[in-house]
Amino acid sequence: MKKFDWKKYIYKIVVVILIIFFVGGVSIGAANILAIEGVREIYTPDKPLSKLPETNEEIIAYADAVIAKALNEKPLTNCSESYSIEKSSVENSLDNSRLNSAAVMAVDEIENRVESGYEEKTAGYGESAAAFLNGGLQINPGDIESVDFNRMYYKCSMCTDSVNYEDFNEKCPKCGNLNSLELRYSDNYEITLHIKPDSESFKNSAFPKTEKLESIFAESAASVSYYTFKYLEKDIKGADVFIKVNRLTDKIEALRFETTADNTVSLNFSNEYSELNDVSIKYNATDKIEYSFTWPGLKLNLNEKTVELGSSEVLKATLTCDDPVKYDVTWSSSDEDILTVDEEGYLKTHKQFGDAVITAKFMFNGAEYSDSCLVHVGVPAEGVDLSRGKLKMKTGDTQTLTAEFDPSDTTNTKCYWFCNNEKVAKVDESGKVTATGKGKTTVYVITDDGNYYSSCKVEVTD
Repeated sequence: MKKFDWKKYIYKIVVVILIIFFVGGVSIGAANILAIEGVREIYTPDKPLSKLPETNEEIIAYADAVIAKALNEKPLTNCSESYSIEKSSVENSLDNSRLNSAAVMAVDEIENRVESGYEEKTAGYGESAAAFLNGGLQINPGDIESVDFNRMYYKCSMCTDSVNYEDFNEKCPKCGNLNSLELRYSDNYEITLHIKPDSESFKNSAFPKTEKLESIFAESAASVSYYTFKYLEKDIKGADVFIKVNRLTDKIEALRFETTADNTVSLNFSNEYSELNDVSIKYNATDKIEYSFTWPGLKLNLNEKTVELGSSEVLKATLTCDDPVKYDVTWSSSDEDILTVDEEGYLKTHKQFGDAVITAKFMFNGAEYSDSCLVHVGVPAEGVDLSRGKLKMKTGDTQTLTAEFDPSDTTNTKCYWFCNNEKVAKVDESGKVTATGKGKTTVYVITDDGNYYSSCKVEVTD
């Protein structure tokens, strides 16, 4: 038997192996590219319940209105106070490290002594918080130095990472994609009012004043025999009001009055420490009064869902109230020929495709709270492809793209079309692409069911 000559065929074998790796690499690369064609949602911002407040006067009026709403509708309301000293800021006039260390060690005791005089206040669901919550901010718009108003952010359409509005860049900081950041509106307004510390608004509003500080230092000095307390000087550096409101419901979630101050404590040492004479200790401190509001309600885990015939699905309702276990949830379906729901939220399909709205309700303190989910009964989409991945067109030309659903018998074939740059090409609701100007752009299709998307690169020449 003739011996196989490896040397003769080694070149061909190497070529074959390289071809296999090349083809495999191309396939893997294609798979990675296709994997990018994932899920992308059509973003339509919800409208706020009230007009967006823009001027200082409008912001104050809006804040007063949402506080009044809370006092009137009586959500669970908590009020707490806190006092904190920045340890790294502690310094003494003698530049003595041992004295400074002693002062730093005393910080916790000072904080505890101040906070021991604070009392946490609570008004339960349906109870009035008027005893500890003013009906408004009591702030004159002219006493506002500046306003921080956070209501928008950017979301990357590729990696779905969120980016602060102030940190906008053409490139996503996480995935590096260009022009992938889309402007979004937060459900909440977060407003910070910076108030002039020497204004009447600061004096008359609910800002913490830490009036007990002087007596605390005096009492501490009286308990020893080697120094006396002379005076406390407070230099208010900041006075801020923070308010967080759900813009869709005008329900306030948080309210905070905060002061920051440079404090100087003057002490006079005597007896065996008389050589120290007068000593001043400086430190920075922050004092806060915070209110939190918890509104009763019911929330479903989903607000839209597609289910298959014969499948077993369940919706979950979360109640916000004093004791969720003791309240019954009532479930209903808008079309029981298509879909029914039992008392625990389990869905049961019947013999036909279609849509039904499932609603969950419960009664609390004489008011009804509810939430709904639109359920599509049919074959859910698992993906979508476009009939073309690239188009080369001339200005004025038209071509039509077709959305091909996976699986092919998907029942909800509604989809949305858009183009990155309409100066280059436009696309209508049927997928018809019209070249409008020279350049390159991308056309996207997005499924209504599942938000799957696919894209087509478009190049337009003269």
